[in-house]
Amino acid sequence: MSGVLFSWMYGDPAEVVDRLRSLRERLEQAEKEQLVRERRRKARRIRKLVKAAKAGKLKER
Repeated sequence: MSGVLFSWMYGDPAEVVDRLRSLRERLEQAEKEQLVRERRRKARRIRKLVKAAKAGKLKER
């Protein structure tokens, strides 16, 4: 992990590692939630398109 060093990174190494682990866990959880939101949004869009196709409202290509 490269980037700007924060003042808390100059403290006790064990505390720094614990904080980085919790930071990484929160990041992973946020990424999982984002994937779930994207999947649901995509599913909604597909259902909408299928419904429109069944109603005959989509253009023929």
